[in-house]
Amino acid sequence: MSAIKVTAITTPVSAESAPPDTFTVDDSASANWLVRKIVEARAYAKRVKLWADVEVKRAQNEEQFFIQRYGRQLEAWARNELTAARRKCVKLPAGTVGYRTEPPKLDVMDEEKLIAWCRKTLPDALRVETHVLKSLVKEHVKETGECPDGVDIGGGQQRFYIK
Repeated sequence: MSAIKVTAITTPVSAESAPPDTFTVDDSASANWLVRKIVEARAYAKRVKLWADVEVKRAQNEEQFFIQRYGRQLEAWARNELTAARRKCVKLPAGTVGYRTEPPKLDVMDEEKLIAWCRKTLPDALRVETHVLKSLVKEHVKETGECPDGVDIGGGQQRFYIK
């Protein structure tokens, strides 16, 4: 049996994809080459993300299939093993199965009733939040020219982009 050697690709795939050692953007051809490489890299990232999203969904579906199909059998087997060994988990080469005590949790069925109860019994459990609607403040600044306290007006300058 022979060993398989895996090496990381550290050099560009083709000479065209790598800039020369002394690359500079000094004319429309070199600027175009650089913009093309940046746009291609973005497109590649999008394709890879789409592929990864599909693979994640496939793996999640596969996991759900195995849990629904064999999960009860695995749980029964684990319960038998754990009862005999008086442990909380069984370690296997591929992973671990066992039982874990979940902490108590609070399921709120009617938030209004809970708020009313807290007002009377436990007021420290209530939190009041205030949020600023920046769009209204921005509109006020635009209409009046007034800069409110606590605000710094920025933006409006040109920003370089690559598309």
